Amino acid sequence: MHTHNHQGHHHHHHHGHSQASVNSERLIRYGMVLTFVVFLIKIIGGYWTGSLALLSDGWHLAGDLLTLALSWWGVKQSLKPANRKQSFGMFRAEILSAFTANLILVAVGGYILIEAMRGFAHPAVVSSTWIFWLTLAGLVIYTALTYMLSKEKDNMNARSAWMHFLGDALSSLAILVGAVIIHFTSWYWVDAVLGGLVGVVIIVGAGKMAWEGAHILLEFAPSHVEPDQVEQVLLKLQHVSAVTDLHIWSLTPTQHFMSCHLAVDVTTIGDGETIIRLVQQTLLDQFNVHHVTIQLETSSCSTCFHNEVDLESHCVECPQTDNTCQIINIQPN
Repeated sequence: MHTHNHQGHHHHHHHGHSQASVNSERLIRYGMVLTFVVFLIKIIGGYWTGSLALLSDGWHLAGDLLTLALSWWGVKQSLKPANRKQSFGMFRAEILSAFTANLILVAVGGYILIEAMRGFAHPAVVSSTWIFWLTLAGLVIYTALTYMLSKEKDNMNARSAWMHFLGDALSSLAILVGAVIIHFTSWYWVDAVLGGLVGVVIIVGAGKMAWEGAHILLEFAPSHVEPDQVEQVLLKLQHVSAVTDLHIWSLTPTQHFMSCHLAVDVTTIGDGETIIRLVQQTLLDQFNVHHVTIQLETSSCSTCFHNEVDLESHCVECPQTDNTCQIINIQPN
């Protein structure tokens, strides 16, 4: 018995994801405009005042602008409907763009760190007053953007943008404190130290996001799902005697898929459908996996799950079995 089935309600999940993506696309677009404004303030101000912290933040924003543009493109692509050639739609474009954007940010963070080390070795005299007011202007904008994007956590690009702006806000806060310290102490090396801290914040945050994106692109099981545990849960279900060819992966951070072969001791399609519904509900309730495809089989090969008819024609050639394919004789309850 070969039965494939998908859950009927997963289309609603796609719709919900699309609505979230529409909101994310709009917010990321606003973020790009505001980030460009702050970028101009920081770069002009950095060269004017000679502040490495401001310049580091400014060039970090250039990287941010590029990553936001990639994120925006990814979200736009993910809104495209599925078709025959692209049956999953373009949801993965969102992940691909977020992954690329974060790799670029890691490189930007590394550059800032190198510049900070140079600045620490040879501190430059900077204008603490201008650093303070220019950074304060940026902090106000970052805080607004962080708040706006804080509700869009389901979209990887929006979450990536949110993390960047949160990092920007924190680094701006550090630069403000640094400006006050420089004003009262003339410790100009503080500027380079703060520039270096900005670099570290960027590398850590962007590196974490890139790692998450890589897990999805390489089709790892979602972090909240343990495949061995899924197998044990399935084996406890009535009529299920074996689980093989189990695959669990994610299309996006919120859309999870599973496919597997189940050896069952039922012979009617109706009973098979009942098992499929039970598996779907179990996977949804216990593991938040929405999209489930199951192949039911009876009297299956214990190694590669071919049925009795396939034994002579295929199983004897199966490289996994060394020509020792065995038939499971399932006894009805």
